[in-house]
Amino acid sequence: MKIWLYNIFTIFCFVVLGRGISMLLPVAFPSSIIGLLLLFVALSSGMLKQKYVEKVCEQLNRHIGILFVPAGVALMGYFELVQQNLVALIMAGLIGTVAIFFTVGHTYCYLNRASAAKDKAALTKQPGDDK
Repeated sequence: MKIWLYNIFTIFCFVVLGRGISMLLPVAFPSSIIGLLLLFVALSSGMLKQKYVEKVCEQLNRHIGILFVPAGVALMGYFELVQQNLVALIMAGLIGTVAIFFTVGHTYCYLNRASAAKDKAALTKQPGDDK
């Protein structure tokens, strides 16, 4: 029980930190995204160990479908508006998906080529080339 509370508290701290940063920004930016980015940076850099959030994150992932239900139900409050703009919403979703696939694919290729070039340069480097 103690570990669960610590895990929840750790995630809650990142949520609150994201909310605080979001309020300080001059433009509107989702605080949840900021909190997730901060959590990602903390985990990637090793400042936060995975074991401190793992248990709660596993439970959240198991029940993530339930977390989307309120948004879907709230959307039904605007059913007429959605119905009137259904084609535009579908097109926006399709165009956005294609744009994301295109961007991610090209970014991956670019980073892969850059990494391969760096590896090749490291392999062909001769002793004394540092000068």
